Amino acid sequence: MSDTRYNQALAVQVDKGIELHAMHGAANAWIYMQTMQVPRNVILRVLAYPEQRRTARPFPH
Repeated sequence: MSDTRYNQALAVQVDKGIELHAMHGAANAWIYMQTMQVPRNVILRVLAYPEQRRTARPFPH
């Protein structure tokens, strides 16, 4: 899998969802990402298969 993120705004929402998952569980992370219009297949992948997550990197300003 490529580690290139093409949609930085989406990547920020996914990273926030991953943080929520760690702090408040998968259900809260799912609801947050769904509310932020993260595609369902992305939500499922990042929550169900953490080993497939991309490495978090700071975004250029």
